[in-house]
Amino acid sequence: MHLPDIVYLSPNKTTEALEVIEDCGNSCSVIAGGTDLMVALKQRLQTPKYLIGLENIPEFKKIEEKDESIRLGPMNTLDEISSSDLIKTKLPALSQAAREVGSPLLRSQATIGGNVCLNTRCRFYNQSQFWRSTREKCYKAGGSYCHVTKQKEKCNAAFVADLVPVLIAYGANIKLAGLAGEKMLSLKEFYTGDSCFPNQILNGDRVILTEIDIPIPKNNIRSVYKKFRFRRSIDFPLVGVAVSLDLDENNRCRDINILLTGVGSAPVEIKKAKKELLGQRWDDELVSSVASLASQEIRPLKTNLVSPRYTREIASLKIKEALQEAGGKNGKNY
Repeated sequence: MHLPDIVYLSPNKTTEALEVIEDCGNSCSVIAGGTDLMVALKQRLQTPKYLIGLENIPEFKKIEEKDESIRLGPMNTLDEISSSDLIKTKLPALSQAAREVGSPLLRSQATIGGNVCLNTRCRFYNQSQFWRSTREKCYKAGGSYCHVTKQKEKCNAAFVADLVPVLIAYGANIKLAGLAGEKMLSLKEFYTGDSCFPNQILNGDRVILTEIDIPIPKNNIRSVYKKFRFRRSIDFPLVGVAVSLDLDENNRCRDINILLTGVGSAPVEIKKAKKELLGQRWDDELVSSVASLASQEIRPLKTNLVSPRYTREIASLKIKEALQEAGGKNGKNY
């Protein structure tokens, strides 16, 4: 596979980048680290005339603590995120999730902004142009129906970003900039639930992600990220689980967030299990029952090579593992 002929543009300011995006319209793609986009270009899943690089915009690369929050630029690499002492101390699950992405080589190039804006994936869509030519186009590729469910006019590709469930569990907000100005919104509002256009940028809005703002958790908040994949150095998550937990002095659950990736068209928040946990004293029996309950909330489809039943079983195991670690199973407070 080889890259198509593309004109590369590298603006030095946010306003300049937005003007270029406006001028190029639908014939351009924005590139951050490029670890996912380059593959998509070679597979001809995207065919832009212009690539707009953001590496020369200084404010897009930062890791700073300000006003009781940690502010990240979208061009910080995952290697920089995972190795940052500030993030290791204040946001340990984010550092943990960044370390779980791809391989060391990929993490040195891939960015947090690219992970936040990652496209959805499916075993029928994410294939070479030659492979796709042997069958009718799926809905995401411009056809009329989904090969996974055989339903018309609906795509069921899965959202598989590692860092996003952790960021949402921490209550992260993001800043989007357009020619009309800037706006802040919670990260979970950024995702559409539409597998073809999974976030507001890929939905066609001519905006750029310029900042990720994460409130610094209280000292008693425990957070963890657990991931299951088949090939440790390469694969996207079959299931990823982020947990943030607040236990009181009597080991009762004051608050908890459980979010999954890889099991739906957007990050999945586990709500019924949260209700079961709130106010309850943390113990083995509670964790086991809630993990089983949580796995029943998800509705995975066969967007990869395993069955939905297998995915739910893995989800139950990983949720239990994450809850145990967050609760201090390994000889701490539980």
